[in-house]
Amino acid sequence: MPLVKRSMRGFLITGLIVFEAANWVTGVSAQAPNQTPSASPTPASPTPLGSEADIQTLRQRAAEFWAARVSDDPDAQWKLLEPRGKGRLTAREYGAEPGGGRYLAYQVEGATVNGIFATVKVRVLVQLILPPSAAIRTPPRQVTIVDDGWIRIGGVWYRRLDQADNEAAQAKEP
Repeated sequence: MPLVKRSMRGFLITGLIVFEAANWVTGVSAQAPNQTPSASPTPASPTPLGSEADIQTLRQRAAEFWAARVSDDPDAQWKLLEPRGKGRLTAREYGAEPGGGRYLAYQVEGATVNGIFATVKVRVLVQLILPPSAAIRTPPRQVTIVDDGWIRIGGVWYRRLDQADNEAAQAKEP
């Protein structure tokens, strides 16, 4: 049994390193060019932003989700999941804490609405869970920004199902 745990820890640490490198490359490429906005709208431009009340409601729903995530309340997290996710996962499966880290705190930074889809930027404090044999006795803490995807269905904002793996990977950054 210890052999399985040790190999899983190695896998998680390797995944964390790869994700951090990918995140760094993405962050650098997004900041590199200084582009000026074009004067005429392009066909691919996003639809107008939601109303201030709509964005406030979205931010409140996101705060509810992250409060439930920090307090390890799988039922409250699952209630905010989009309906197709509720048909695929139980509350316990969806709300399971990622294997490599624990959420300690959150702060909703901002929200953008693009039609029925939205992204909420959330600053999350994560504590890495280390094996008992690790040289570091105090588990490191890391602040990361999560792009949290949401979808509006019937006028209600729900957390998107297809981001669960991405968010778990972001939370495991070293």
